[in-house]
Amino acid sequence: MGTTKIIAVALLASLALQALAHAQTHPTHKSHPQTSAEGDRAADALKDAESLLQKQQYSQAEEKLQALIANQSENPQAWFDLGFAQSHLGKSAETISAYKKAVALSPKWFEAQQNLGLALAKSGDLAAASSALKTAVTLKPTTGGQQALAAAWLSLAQVTEESAPQDALAAYQKAAELDPTNSEAQLGAARMADRSGNTPAAEQQYLKLAEAGNNDSVERLIGLYLKQKRFSDAETWLHKYISANPQNTAAQLQLGKLLAAEGKTQEAIATLEPLYKTSPDPKLARALAGLYLEIKQYPAAADLLRPLIAQSPTDAQLHLDYGTALMHQLKYPEAQTVLLKAVQLNPNLVQGYSDLAYAAEQNKNYELTIRALDARVKLQPETPATYFLRATAYDNLRMYKPAAENYKLFLGVAGGKFPDQEFQARHRLKAILPN
Repeated sequence: MGTTKIIAVALLASLALQALAHAQTHPTHKSHPQTSAEGDRAADALKDAESLLQKQQYSQAEEKLQALIANQSENPQAWFDLGFAQSHLGKSAETISAYKKAVALSPKWFEAQQNLGLALAKSGDLAAASSALKTAVTLKPTTGGQQALAAAWLSLAQVTEESAPQDALAAYQKAAELDPTNSEAQLGAARMADRSGNTPAAEQQYLKLAEAGNNDSVERLIGLYLKQKRFSDAETWLHKYISANPQNTAAQLQLGKLLAAEGKTQEAIATLEPLYKTSPDPKLARALAGLYLEIKQYPAAADLLRPLIAQSPTDAQLHLDYGTALMHQLKYPEAQTVLLKAVQLNPNLVQGYSDLAYAAEQNKNYELTIRALDARVKLQPETPATYFLRATAYDNLRMYKPAAENYKLFLGVAGGKFPDQEFQARHRLKAILPN
C-alpha cells in the first residue's frame, strides 16, 4: 500500500472539563498479501477517501471507506479513517467501533489508541476512555514526538479528574514535563493541587502562569485569593486582569463585589455605575442595587430593583430588597404588598417576615404584623425588636393580656439598650395593668 497523507484529526472529547483538541497523524499499514492490481486499487481508494476527508466531505469519505473495508476488512488504516469520518458525522457508536477495529488490528498504533480514548470520552464512558489512554501513553507516536505524547497525557488527566484526582495530577505533571510550553497541562496540575488542598503549590503555579499572561490562571488565582479572604491580593490581580481585558464585564463586576467585601462601598459603586450605563446587565443592576441599599440610597436602589422584578417575578430576594427600599422611603402600603409577595415566594425568608411585620404595623394592619411575627418565630428565636413589635400590635388591638406578656418579655431582654422603647413599655404596662 502506498504512503497515506497525514490527516489532521480534531480530538473528539467534548468533556465538561474542557475541550480536547490537537493535530494527530497516522502511519501506513500493510494489508494482507494480495495481487498487485488489487493492492493498487485499494491504495487508490484509500487515497481518494483521505482526499475527501481533507476536503471535509465526510459522508462521501465514509461511503468510500465502507466499500473499501468490505474487501479489505483487515486494513487498520481504512478503519482508522472511517472512525475519523464518522466522528465528524456525529456517529458516536460507529466511531468507537471503527477505532476499536483499528486498535485490534494494530495494538501498538499510538494514534488509534488515542483517538479511541477520546471517542469513548466524548460518549461519556470515562472509565473505558481512561483505559485506552493509559495504553496510548505507553506507545510511541508516529509523528509529533514529545508534544504528541504530552497531549495524550493531558487527555488522560482530563478524563480521570473526578474518578482518580491523584492520578490526574500525576498525568498533568507528566504532560507538563514532556511539553513545558503546554500551559493547559500546567494549569491542570495547579487546579488539581488546589482541589487536593495543596494551596501553596497551586498558588505558585497560578502565579507563574499569570505572570506569563495566562488569563485562565489569573482567574484561578483571584478565586484562590477570594477563598482565602486575601482581598488585597485579589484586588491587585483583578486590576491587572481588567487592564488586559477591559471589555470583560464579569471581571469588573467581580471587582465591584470585591471592593464591597473590603468595605470600599463608594469605590465599588464608582466601578459599577459607569459599567452599568454602558452595559445594563441584570447582574450588574442587582449588585449595584445592593450597594445602594448598603449606603442607604433607597430611591436609587428602588429604581434598579423595580425593572428587575418585572424581569424575574418569582425571585423572592429581589422582592425583599425592593420592599426594603420602599419601606425606608416610608412607602409602607407598597412595601407591605411587595414584602408579602417575598415571603409567599420563599416562606423561609426570615428578614422578609421582620420587614413585613414593621411595614404592616406602620399601615396599622396589626393582625398582619402578628401573623408575620408568628411565621418568623418558627424560623428564628425572638429578639427584643420582635417582642416589642408584637407587644405594640396586641396593644393597638386592645388585646392587653398578650400585650403585657410581650412588654415584659421585651423588658427582660432589652438590658438598657433601647431606652425609649423600654420607657414606653413600662408606661404601657402601668396603663394596662394598673394593679
